[in-house]
Amino acid sequence: MHIDIIETLPSLAKLEDNWNGVYDADDEAQIFLSWQWLNGWLSHLQRPWFILAAKAGESADLPYVAFLPLRLQNRIEKSDVVSDLRMAGNFAADYSGIICRPEAENKVIPAFARCIRQMNWARLNLENVRMSERRSRLLLACFPKANFNYTEVGRVNKVDGIDNSLCPYLTLPKDWNSYLESLSANTRQKIRRLLKQVDMPGEYRITVSTPETFAQDLKTLLGFWETKWRPRKGDRIESLVASNGAMLTRSFQSGMLYLPTFWHRDRPVAALATLVDPRKRAFLFYMTGRDETFDGPPSGVILHAFSIRHAIANGFSEYDFLRGNEPYKYSFGCAERKIRCTVLETRNGRNLGGGIDTRSIPEVLQLATELHRKGKSTDAEIGYRRILEVQPKHADALHRLGQLLAAKGDFAAAKRQFRILTTVRPDAAKAWQCLGQVCESLGQHEEALRQHLEFMRLQPDQPDGFVAVARCMAKLGRMAEINAAVLAAIEPASAPSVRKWRDWRPTPDRQTASEHSVSA
Repeated sequence: MHIDIIETLPSLAKLEDNWNGVYDADDEAQIFLSWQWLNGWLSHLQRPWFILAAKAGESADLPYVAFLPLRLQNRIEKSDVVSDLRMAGNFAADYSGIICRPEAENKVIPAFARCIRQMNWARLNLENVRMSERRSRLLLACFPKANFNYTEVGRVNKVDGIDNSLCPYLTLPKDWNSYLESLSANTRQKIRRLLKQVDMPGEYRITVSTPETFAQDLKTLLGFWETKWRPRKGDRIESLVASNGAMLTRSFQSGMLYLPTFWHRDRPVAALATLVDPRKRAFLFYMTGRDETFDGPPSGVILHAFSIRHAIANGFSEYDFLRGNEPYKYSFGCAERKIRCTVLETRNGRNLGGGIDTRSIPEVLQLATELHRKGKSTDAEIGYRRILEVQPKHADALHRLGQLLAAKGDFAAAKRQFRILTTVRPDAAKAWQCLGQVCESLGQHEEALRQHLEFMRLQPDQPDGFVAVARCMAKLGRMAEINAAVLAAIEPASAPSVRKWRDWRPTPDRQTASEHSVSA
């Protein structure tokens, strides 16, 4: 089995038809693994992501038979960079997993696992995995407990006792009356009575979002949701509202969102967002919000019943309440499925292979730079060095590590970084300036002079170069030449004295002395 790695949106776009074919063939596929949903989510995702794609051989003509979307998340702790490998849909997807043609799973899933074993990570977070026991065994068999620590993570909320690993769902019949007959008499009568209030002209009504009303309907939903959850979510609420809003907007634009709003006269009192999977003929309830001050009919029951009726009328076969075993869900006649949250960790807590994945470089650079700015130089240095282990000529890491080393007085080590940087970016004036400065700190003034002259060549209008040259001249005892250097610093860049100093090079005797100084 041949595994390719897909890591760009244009590459993913080319796979749409192939992906949809696998998705349609796989009974375990669900909306959060659909090409359409993932393409939208990955375009929004900031952290590095990639997709393992399996086919029977290396030929470009062979179609892929399975896909596993993943992403990397990094942190700097315990004197190292530690990488987590997560399912790509977390944290927006209620479910994660693999899509695979059933006849290929016995070969594909072990091949995926072997590929993952070759990557650099300390923790594999298999969160919210909706997968058959058969597929789970095939995947986990490649991670023996002798080599990895296993943790089965519970999803019971400590505040309200809701178990978010249990996912109620309905298998929908062909018609609405058949569905009602499957319910208890009390529930059946209640739903009929409540829907009658919105079906008949009166003070209650339900509208369904259109392109013209969607923005306001979404604002209403998110406003209600934020009010309810702010006390529990705290500082995370703004980012959650923003990410949910972006995901729901993308879904609506793709025809994958059903958003009814319940009204009392001209007052919206509740809204419900349901993801629509036309390929699997499934409705998946994602989120709801209501005006907590409204004391009329139960808006949640009305909106769910309205949505279930709509799904049945349009030929859908499943209504999924997603994660959480809230009692009200079971009143609709639900069965339930269980998802798993398994965390695998390396025994020593370090990344497999000891280094970082090249895809992690932008995030690790950002983490190290933030630590550097906060004065946490030890951890920042670790981040820069891990980057340079896998990409020795990474210009930003070289520059920032050189600055860090110079700041703590390790000028010889800083010089090595800046020297490499000048070969990587020979046209970057700042690199030559930094190299000249650390040479000065080492007392290598002849060599520093050459670096400052190169800086002057690249930045002829900057007075810093003239000042640095004069400073080196003073250290070298060339007092007669300093006046000309000072004059050059205050004259226009086109003046003769400036041209003289910009083009100045050491005499042969001075060049030899300089080379002797470097080798010493």
